[in-house]
Amino acid sequence: MRRSAARLAAAVALATATVLGSGLPALAQGPSPVPSPGTQLKNAHANTATCVKGPDGRLTDCPKPLAAKALPKAAKETATLSNVSDPASLVDTRTWTTGGGNTFPGADVPYGMVQWSPDTMPHRNAGGGYNYGDEELTGYSLTHVSGPGCGAAGDIPILPITGDLPSGDPNEATTAFTNAGEVAQAGYYSAQSNLPDTITTQLTETPHSAMGRFTFPSTTQAGFLIKLMDSQNGDSASSAQIVGNNEIKGSDTSGGFCGDSAKYTVYYDITFDRPFTASKVITGSGSSPQAASVTFDTTKGATVQAKVGISYVSADNAALNWRTENPGWNFDSVKKAAQKSWNTLLGRMNVSGSSAATTQLFYSALYHNFIQPNITSDVNGQFMGSDVKVHSVSGKQKQQYGMYSGWDTYHSVAQLQAMLTPKEASDQAQSQVNYYAENGIIQQWGYLHLDNWVMAGDPGSALIADYYAFGAKDFDTKTALANMVKQATTVNDVRPGTALEDQYGYLPEDGTYGCCNPHAQVSSLLEYDSADFALSRFAASLGDSANATKFQDRANNWANVFNTSTGLLTPRLKNGAFLPGITPSTSSHYIEGTAEQYLWDVPNDYAGLFSLLGGNAKVKPALRKFLSRPDGNGEYALLSNEFGHGEEYAPDYAGDPAGAQQAANTLRYGLYLPGPSGLQDNDDLGANSAAFVWSMLGMYPENPGSDTLVFGSPGFPRATISLPSGKTIKITAPDASPSEYYVKSQKINGKANSKLYVPFSTLAKGATIDWKMSTAETSWGTGASDAPPSYGPTFAATGALSPSSVNLRPGGSAKTTLTVKSVSSGDQAVQWTASAPSGVTVSPSSGTLNVPSGGSASVDLTVTAGDTDGNYPINFTLTSPSGKILPVSLGVIVAKPGDLTPFYDNAGISDDSAPSGANYDGGGWSYSEQALTAAGLAPGASVTSGGIAYTWPDVPAGQPDNISVGGQNIPVDSPAGATKLGFLGSAHNAGTDGSSGTATITYTDGSSSTATLGFSDWTLSAGSGSPLFGNVITGTTPYRNYTTGKDGVKTYVFSQTIPITAGKTVASVTLPPSLSTGAIGVFAIAAG
Repeated sequence: MRRSAARLAAAVALATATVLGSGLPALAQGPSPVPSPGTQLKNAHANTATCVKGPDGRLTDCPKPLAAKALPKAAKETATLSNVSDPASLVDTRTWTTGGGNTFPGADVPYGMVQWSPDTMPHRNAGGGYNYGDEELTGYSLTHVSGPGCGAAGDIPILPITGDLPSGDPNEATTAFTNAGEVAQAGYYSAQSNLPDTITTQLTETPHSAMGRFTFPSTTQAGFLIKLMDSQNGDSASSAQIVGNNEIKGSDTSGGFCGDSAKYTVYYDITFDRPFTASKVITGSGSSPQAASVTFDTTKGATVQAKVGISYVSADNAALNWRTENPGWNFDSVKKAAQKSWNTLLGRMNVSGSSAATTQLFYSALYHNFIQPNITSDVNGQFMGSDVKVHSVSGKQKQQYGMYSGWDTYHSVAQLQAMLTPKEASDQAQSQVNYYAENGIIQQWGYLHLDNWVMAGDPGSALIADYYAFGAKDFDTKTALANMVKQATTVNDVRPGTALEDQYGYLPEDGTYGCCNPHAQVSSLLEYDSADFALSRFAASLGDSANATKFQDRANNWANVFNTSTGLLTPRLKNGAFLPGITPSTSSHYIEGTAEQYLWDVPNDYAGLFSLLGGNAKVKPALRKFLSRPDGNGEYALLSNEFGHGEEYAPDYAGDPAGAQQAANTLRYGLYLPGPSGLQDNDDLGANSAAFVWSMLGMYPENPGSDTLVFGSPGFPRATISLPSGKTIKITAPDASPSEYYVKSQKINGKANSKLYVPFSTLAKGATIDWKMSTAETSWGTGASDAPPSYGPTFAATGALSPSSVNLRPGGSAKTTLTVKSVSSGDQAVQWTASAPSGVTVSPSSGTLNVPSGGSASVDLTVTAGDTDGNYPINFTLTSPSGKILPVSLGVIVAKPGDLTPFYDNAGISDDSAPSGANYDGGGWSYSEQALTAAGLAPGASVTSGGIAYTWPDVPAGQPDNISVGGQNIPVDSPAGATKLGFLGSAHNAGTDGSSGTATITYTDGSSSTATLGFSDWTLSAGSGSPLFGNVITGTTPYRNYTTGKDGVKTYVFSQTIPITAGKTVASVTLPPSLSTGAIGVFAIAAG
């Protein structure tokens, strides 16, 4: 998942005011025991999250993976584990905390409201806050998010200390921390800090509160520094009040998740089992306190216990939470109850026969799937709604939930949650129904009760359908369906492109979208397709056949962006033309992936996709290659990122189950590894963990909203799933191992089965699945009827144009060839018709091609331009009695030399009053027209840079104003004697290395020359880089626009020149067809 974080508040100079609780007299301060140098405090850390994701989906600023010798012992244990009786203690919650996974190791209970866990330095990883191997502790924060990729939570770090308080900003204070002696289990966490005056911290939880036991050295200055300005994304307000002589309560306001401006307030109440000897609320120059401290005398008793409640409603509710669930002071009893809750849940899956390390990884991954969403309602039922008003749960609902990473978790997390915790999952579905009642939105990415727009699609609807399909049905399904249908059929913040999709059958890359963060329209369309398919299944389950058919059909709009000329799902413009220059490795118009990686993201209609790609015989080797590197770049799979989840099972649909078995095995033993740094990508609130769990069970919920499970092969010799209904699913595969993963045969309930799928409803009645394994590929499951179902059209033939685009001068002409290729059996007579807009003609304009079975037929065409510059796509419809054929489009640009307007295909400049009107970098950012004007780049302005005079695009803000470089051939108006060809532009998503490729200049005599065209990143990588490639800064703006407003990052426009061969005159320039990284936008071209 994609993310970028920003701090909300800067550090301030502090003054400390002593505030003694409730008018109590000052308590005498004795001298510290000798020798005791006190807490070794450090003030060096920067308040930013590390290990965050960039726009390309790759992590940045992460520590290196741990060397094998540095792993915890259990992560290296190869001995076979034959039985698991206490999964809570087997779990290592440090699994995947480090180097990418960004989970957190602290104490929790299933879906617990509090996540009391250490935040370490210098690698306070995004969301999880912890890095195995760090040697500093900034505190034990009360809230965490399990690997979201952006900075998040980390609210109210509580730092155990000894000695005097530090000078300066208390939020910068850290103490020494060690992994030695650390215990990280489900429901219990313990670690040592404050070395050499060691403090041992033990943490455990209840559903709405947490409890800590702290063992101090003997001192009169043992205590806690409670930080109120050290949330991972900063804090905008806080409060603190000392209550009596053993309690402190208040609030902390933070926000800024993934750059969003929305804020939340968490209230806290902390009580101790003994009186303070002193207490302070530490204030700074602002109106909010910076921190609080409390001090205890541990010379006669080393242990101090604390109970913590939080609430998103009030501090009183925070106190009510701990008072209701944990009125006493029996830490061991609370720990026992917490671990019992995990043993009950995790024990519903019993696996055995694999190595201890793999088994521990399995249970640790399973644990990750029940961390979030979190309970957000209090014990009295009150919760903060999406309208930021207090509401109460009612009816059958027990808890309200928040923290839905929808884009990630609808693939396979929700299914596990519904299968093993149907009551809680029903409440999670009802929570979304509640949010919709409050503000008319089923959350896209729900940060607590807040809507966040960092990703795309309508995953909340898919989540609800998932819950229902896998057994969580105890919620208001009628209202849920009505809400889902309305969200899917209206223009709203989650689906801003509904009207455009209805009009065009796809989301135009150059369409005008409103709120919120619409971007990468092919990726977004595929997400909406998945949501539509899930909605169709949910509607069918509830007897709404009309909507089931409607949304199943619309879920196949992916086919409208399939470019038959390239075999890729390609951004398409409003005029029907496909965006040029898209190659398999293109990433700039896709969300965290490439065109090749997104090609396979159509699980509801693999049969249709495969027919367009030439049939199973061609797809099989292509998929084998694609899946051979499960976390590769460019033309290889990116299976650790959620849009790629499930692609490892695509070979099942191509009659190649051995390919799926091989891919699943590579995934579980090559991508998902034991230990803290066993995942080099975000776990995204359990998403990767769920993919691993399903893989080890030998099946996967390929289609959101459907209960169909497709088969890979099992990783455990034995597994039993005990459903809450009392039914069991028993899986046996006696020889399953990392080297024996191919399937020889399978029986379900004692009957031989070769089909590559099974409905969960079949298994839910109680079932046995018996596998026989092989070390070599077999023919099992390769029959034509064995493939899992697809839910869309297949195609009889494909059409393609070569070339697929032409550039003409006014009055000019060019030739292209239309070829129709059979992808089905039998001869077919294909009728074709060209629809040319006014301004161009095509001859002939219709005809019939007799296409033999398995062969092709072609016709040559001539396209002639009129007198007016413009973009004139010609659309060809193809019909066959044998079945459906996708239409094809010829891109035609008519332009006089020097006129770039017809070539503009990207809107990179927005008006400050409508910042979402442009999307330069695919992530929602754009140049500001007002800021550019102030920098001398007003619409139509003349600007000289590097000795060449240019004209800045004279188009309204929000309209196409630059060329996304991708092999376009541009006519050039070159004066005689020109020595260089210049470009105004910039790169984006290009980091400190910038982006470059080879441009080709064609001269009027037919000769050509090549040169490197390169541009620096438009923000110089947020100020960390310098101009490259000889770029000259032409304009500088103090900010850029984001979909929700101004983003205070300095932004640049550059000029770059390449040489013209002496004595020659330029006719045209072909922009680089491929780039080193990122993307380049060109705003102007001139010779001089």
